[in-house]
Parts: sequence; C-alpha cells; structure tokens
Amino acid sequence: MIRNLLLSLCLLFPVMTSAQVETQFTFSGQNAEVLKGEKKVTQVTQVPVEFPSTCTRQIPHEVRVCRDVTRYRQSCSTIPSSERCWNESDRVCRPVIRTRQECSSGPSRRVCQQQPTRRICTERPARQICQTRPDGRRVCTDVRPGEHCTEVGGGMACHDVPGERVCRSVTYTDQECDSVTRRRCETVPSRRECTDIPYSENVCGMETQYSSESYACTQTRMENRTSEKTIRSEVNVQILTNGLVEEFPMSVVVKETTPAMTAFAMEAKLLKEPQAFVVLKKKEVKIASATEKEIVLKGSLVLEVLEARMLPISFPTAIESAHIEAASQKLIVVMEGGVSSQGSVDLQITHNSLLTKLKTIAEAKAEYPSAKAELGQVENKAALSVDLKGLIQNEPQKKNMRMNIKLGSKLMLQGEIMNAKKPDTEKQYEGIFVELK
Repeated sequence: MIRNLLLSLCLLFPVMTSAQVETQFTFSGQNAEVLKGEKKVTQVTQVPVEFPSTCTRQIPHEVRVCRDVTRYRQSCSTIPSSERCWNESDRVCRPVIRTRQECSSGPSRRVCQQQPTRRICTERPARQICQTRPDGRRVCTDVRPGEHCTEVGGGMACHDVPGERVCRSVTYTDQECDSVTRRRCETVPSRRECTDIPYSENVCGMETQYSSESYACTQTRMENRTSEKTIRSEVNVQILTNGLVEEFPMSVVVKETTPAMTAFAMEAKLLKEPQAFVVLKKKEVKIASATEKEIVLKGSLVLEVLEARMLPISFPTAIESAHIEAASQKLIVVMEGGVSSQGSVDLQITHNSLLTKLKTIAEAKAEYPSAKAELGQVENKAALSVDLKGLIQNEPQKKNMRMNIKLGSKLMLQGEIMNAKKPDTEKQYEGIFVELK
C-alpha cells in the first residue's frame, strides 16, 4: 500500500525546473505594451517500468491436527439444613419515684434606725464681701477670720431586708432504661450447590496450513523520464497615463502555482522608484492552450500613473477656528481648504495658565463620517463636528485652551500603489486655540 502511495505521489508531482517567464518594459508615456516571453523547462517524471522476476505465493492444504482441549463438567452436592443463631439487644424501661427540692422566698420587710447628729466646724480666713447698690456705688465689708460650725445628720435611716427562703421536698416519676441481650435463632433449609471442574480432552480435526511456492512473475520499478516543455506567455499591458510622461522600468513575471503547471499567477514590480505613483488596477493570467510540448499563456495587466495631487487625499491648508459648545458638548473645527470625505480624527485639548499646571480637558479618536464625528459646513467652509460626551476629563475653561489634532484620510483607490514610498495619509496641526461658547 505504501509503495502504491509513493507511486501516485511521483506521478502527481513531477520534478521540474522553475516554470517562470519574466519580461520587462520601460514606461515613457505609452498607453499600451505587449510583452512576449518564453522559457524551456525540463520536467523529470518517474514512470513505472515492468521487468521479469521471481515471486513467492502461499499454497493452502488440509492437515489433521490433534491437541489437548480444556473442558468443564459440573459437580453438585446437597448441603443439609442447619440452625443459625445470633444475639440481639432490646431496650427495657421501668418507672422510678424520685424527689427534688423546690424553694421560694418570703416577703421582704423595711428596717429603720434613728441616726445621731454631729457638729462639723471649719476655720474661715479673713475676707472682703462687696456688693453694688442701686445708685451704682460699690460697698465692701471686711469679715474677720473665725470658726464656722454646722449640725449634720440626724433623722431616720431605712433599708429593705429580703424575706426568708423556704424549701420543701417534691416527689415525681422518672424512667430508668437498660439494654437486655437475648439470643435469637432461625433454621436454614437444605440446598443444592454445583461447581465447574476442569478436565483435559484430546481433540483432533482438520486445519488449513500454508506452504511457500516460487513462480515466474513481472514486477514494477520506477524510472526517471526527462522531457522538455516550452512555456510561452503574452501579456497585454494597458496604461492609464493621465497625460504624464516619466521613464521608469517595470518587470512582469508569470510563474506556475501548482507543480503540475495547471495554474499560473502574475507578479508586477517597479525596477526603479518613480516620482509619480503607479497603481496596479488589474492583473490576470490564463492558460490559452496546453500540450505535452508547450503551454501558451495569455495575461492582462492594467496600470494607472498618477501625480500626488491626483490622489483622492485632501487635507485643509489650515485650521481657522475651534470651539466647544457648552450645551451640546460638541467640538466644532472650522478648516480652510478641502478635506477628504472619509477619514479619521485624533485630538487632545489641554488647558494651561500661569497659576495652574497643564491639564487635559478632553481626548477623542473617531472615524468620520460616524455617530461621533461628521463633516459639515460653517459659513461655506468645511467644518468637522466631534461629539465629546463622555470624553471630557476636566471642566472646559473660557481661556487658555489649546488643541493638537491629527487628521487621517482614507485612500479610496481601485487598486494598490506599487511604489515603495506610499503617500502621506495623515497630517498634524498643533497649538490651535479653542474657545468655550
């Protein structure tokens, strides 16, 4: 099976030199060019070749064979009835008369005692007592030092004494439980039990066996077969010049995309970087005819030559004004000159004064036209409106707000630019004053 798979792979994927046809031309203002080229390729294919040989085959024949085989017979016996016993525990409870103490306190009573009086004396220093009379005069009197005594205490002192605690014995009924073990037995009836007992038995019978036999046969081996094939290509080049004349060389390559050369592709490249931009608008190649000796290819290539000013890229020459509408939180940027209908905006608004450090008011990135940014007009001038809702980081100020803004333009071309240096699709504007309205 593996040998057949290798054979199939060799037939499907022959070994060959590169089937690549390259042609060149120089553009100098012409509208069309026909590029013809050819290349001879060497193809090495492995083909099967038969040769005489000796093969071996298996011949079946019947032989009587005897061998020991393990078999089983059943042996049965009767087990007589028996008695099976075990211990079981039961919980047995009985009533018991018990006694407990119940206590209570009697009523409290109030006890009162007569307290004796006592005399407390203090020594007072000499002092002056002053008072203001109704007529406004202040009159002071000197008081001599002496002993001052007062009577303290006397009367009844009462407190509550708790009642006497009385206890009595009360009887009640409780339960006491114990585990009681008893023996339980049951009769197991007689039963019949059988087991398989192995034994050996010699068994004879006819079996098919094989012997080898040689015979003359034909086998296949792979041999290399070399052949030459010519690849001819004809590519019609159509050039949209737009009236431009500039000399630059180009290379057009047609090469196979499958090992069996059943499909081809085209590649075009600039051999020298021109000042103009070259746009590849279309390329295709098809097999016109194919034989064992020759493959004829027909191709089509469409190019366009453009100056930078012809590209669909437009940026304003300057930013005329910018302001934030406080009510709608929209930034309106008024521009001088044209602007691309589709593009992107990346901006940052900051505030700076002598008393405060630089603060970011808002940052925004958006594609236009979209819900966040769109183009319009203000006084017949192009204007870009950017919605700042949810993007304002600090409160907009009346003065000292500036903006850095980068505008991007989408290159709306039917095709791809072949130049190594691509056109600028972004432009930066810095230090734009922003007002708050």
